[in-house]
Amino acid sequence: MNNSLIFLFTALLFASACANKNRNNAEAVRLKHEKYQIDSLLSDSSLVLYVKTPGKSELTQVKRGERYPKQIEASYNVLKNKDGKVVYIAELPFSPKDDWFIAYRHYFDENGRLFAFQRQNNFFKSECTRGAALENLTLFYDTNFRMLDSVYTLTDSNKKKLEPGSCKFPFNFPYTVPRSLDDYQKMKKTKSF
Repeated sequence: MNNSLIFLFTALLFASACANKNRNNAEAVRLKHEKYQIDSLLSDSSLVLYVKTPGKSELTQVKRGERYPKQIEASYNVLKNKDGKVVYIAELPFSPKDDWFIAYRHYFDENGRLFAFQRQNNFFKSECTRGAALENLTLFYDTNFRMLDSVYTLTDSNKKKLEPGSCKFPFNFPYTVPRSLDDYQKMKKTKSF
């Protein structure tokens, strides 16, 4: 192969890689905007609340003005779009001693595919700050469930940046990111949403 063909082939590969990166960046920006749009709709009046209680396999809906059951394992805040499709579920496990707070936030497109996942973990006993450590991870996925972007922060209660290597994570429980609403419902063994 002569040098001009090698140069042309290399230039085409480079141009293709750059175009693909630009498409991925544009898609990530679009998904961040979509997440922001859903976040702007979240309010006490827009969410439907469910709870998981010990010994029950199905979730229980808690209507506005009703009391929570005495014992709960987790609560689920659900937002549906104007067509009645689930676009957001926040799973909030219950902390018996109030020494941690974890939220698993799932964002779904109108076809039920997960496009963003956010895990917030606020906890004491981190050994890198006197108060609470606040860990926030957000992941963005394309329609083929390939991660396009991620954002990670670790701060103290005053929003001062903390170094992950200096912190202990005593309440870092395992979790799974589902590909879709159907996968999430199978994982949770529920049809409530």
